[in-house]
Amino acid sequence: MTQKTLIILSFLIGSYIPAIAAVNKKSIKVGVHHNPPLCSIDSSHQAKGIFIDIINNVAAINNWQIEYIPTSIAKGFDDIQYGKIDLLTSVAKTKEREQLALFNNETIYTNWGVIYSNKHTNIENIIDLNGKVIALEKGDIHAQALLKLLDDFNLNAQVVWCNSLDEVFDKIISNEAHAGTVNKLYGYQQNMDQQLKATSIFFNPVNLQIAGGPLAGILLNDFDEALLRIKENQPDFFEQTINRWLLEEETTNKPLYKVLLIVFFSLILILLIILFFQRRTVKLKTRRLNEAQKVGAQRAKTIKQLEKEKTLILNSLDEQVIFMDNDYNLVWANDAFKKSSAIPFEQAVGRKCYQVYFNQNKPCDFCLYNTCLKTNRTEVREHVNSRTGKIYTHKTHPVFDEEQRPIGFVEILSDISDKKKHEEELIAAKEKAEQSDYLKSAFLANMSHEIRTPMNAIIGFSELLEDDTLSHDEKKTYLNIIQSNGNQLLKLISDILIFSQIESGHVKLQYGSINIMDFLNDTFKQFESEVSKSNKPLSIELNAQVDNDLKLETDVVRFKQIVFNLLTNAIKFTNEGTITISAYYSEPDKLTVYVKDTGIGIPKEKHKDVFKRFSQVQDNNMRKASGTGLGLTIANDLIKQLGGSLWLESEPQNGSTFFITHPLNRYKLAKGGAVIESQLLNSKQES
Repeated sequence: MTQKTLIILSFLIGSYIPAIAAVNKKSIKVGVHHNPPLCSIDSSHQAKGIFIDIINNVAAINNWQIEYIPTSIAKGFDDIQYGKIDLLTSVAKTKEREQLALFNNETIYTNWGVIYSNKHTNIENIIDLNGKVIALEKGDIHAQALLKLLDDFNLNAQVVWCNSLDEVFDKIISNEAHAGTVNKLYGYQQNMDQQLKATSIFFNPVNLQIAGGPLAGILLNDFDEALLRIKENQPDFFEQTINRWLLEEETTNKPLYKVLLIVFFSLILILLIILFFQRRTVKLKTRRLNEAQKVGAQRAKTIKQLEKEKTLILNSLDEQVIFMDNDYNLVWANDAFKKSSAIPFEQAVGRKCYQVYFNQNKPCDFCLYNTCLKTNRTEVREHVNSRTGKIYTHKTHPVFDEEQRPIGFVEILSDISDKKKHEEELIAAKEKAEQSDYLKSAFLANMSHEIRTPMNAIIGFSELLEDDTLSHDEKKTYLNIIQSNGNQLLKLISDILIFSQIESGHVKLQYGSINIMDFLNDTFKQFESEVSKSNKPLSIELNAQVDNDLKLETDVVRFKQIVFNLLTNAIKFTNEGTITISAYYSEPDKLTVYVKDTGIGIPKEKHKDVFKRFSQVQDNNMRKASGTGLGLTIANDLIKQLGGSLWLESEPQNGSTFFITHPLNRYKLAKGGAVIESQLLNSKQES
């Protein structure tokens, strides 16, 4: 074979191999939704972004031919389901989405959700979103997370659904929405002109990956293998790609701006030509001088107007704003700072801030100016004003000249006392709700035990009565036990029913008139029998200091229930000694009845607790008392309904005295008034 033939053959083979490679490339359709700088398709139909650069490198490794297809995040999932596209880029992996698509294993980027608002809306935390209009993108994972967050905080907000993140920003800018949520990267790049305010609300960190349809498992595995090769061979590739897109300012065509530039430079050119030909004429020089003077005057006027507007704007702020130079000398402050300052600002201008306000010879240790210069960003701290007690956020901003040289710093003080108070109230309300839930559970557990005990006794001894061989005395004993446990069960159920009536506000008082001495004598006789049944070395005394014919207008049943509860508790918590019931005039129109015992007593710090629901006094030398823990709660609430009051005097081991004060005549509640607020067991108000 001749040398010429070999050369021709080599040329043909060399041309054929690339053609074969091009033909053998696998065609992959990738869906791209608008989420710059992660991924997007511009007006020239070119895909670009962090994910696009990474996919292009993966495609080169796997010999793929990529076709980028514009879509939305919601439509993209439908497209991969029906095979219209093979892969969907920049997708957050969640359990719900794993039901719809497959995902690659390697995380490409972790993103956050951020709340943006217009500059006229004061939104600093999640609570501020209550009652606001919020713009959200359909299908956005951060939108779903925000809705759940609002629901967790029991906040109400009106949602405006948008088809893209661009539309979310447009809604906020046009004031159709107070705020909206986008991902951190999108917000960073799209808000470079500072039209919107980025709040401090960051939430929902998510890993961004590549999604595929039901048959894309092998394709996603190949994608992960290529990613691992890139990480191994080019360790800095991901960081360089992300940094390049984060630092790159998006350039948008502004036709009007370009036209104005052309017109401006055209006018300059014409003016230069005119000046060139007429520069020697005195008339032109005079005209130019006059024009220069006018321009100078207008410029001075403009500068003065801008300074005035700046001062008006800063003086309209509630925040305190103050500017100091590099040497900490006070230069300027707005009206809010001047009003709050203990020293007239006119006397402080030109002096060092740490000398004027802190009486020190060097900058304060907590001053953040040097930190700002090192970090080149705003530094924030909180402090409490020792003079007023108010809490402030203290923001320190470095100020640079046109050549980026530091010339001083601005400090902004924002009063967050109310915000802190609201946060503390919210925490207290949450803790109160949790405590109420705990008490409810403890109450139900205790009631199941307290009801089961007498029920077991009743059922057990009822079965024993079926034995015909029992003697008369044994049957009588068993019947007494059944009766005693039945009364105990009736008392438990009665307490629960009465407490339920009080909680729901359904207590109806039936007023009547009773002779107080007859009432006390009947009560004494009844409880004298109860004391003898208790098998304790106890005695009960009646020592009334009122007239025999004294009448009391009250709900007899409720008043008797209050006194009986106090006497029952006295017997329960007194092992030996004396129980005294007495009455006297506390005021000309009021009667005081008290029950005194020689029982275990109650520490002073627990005097208020005994009136709380489900509260029971415990002593180290005796087991926990049986019952609902509602007796004193019921007594306290009922006496309030009757226009009276209940209080105690007690010390440990010295017994207790419970006092009931009751008006002699019928108590009339003011129209529309309420003695007790209804508090349901689950602590939820009816809507």
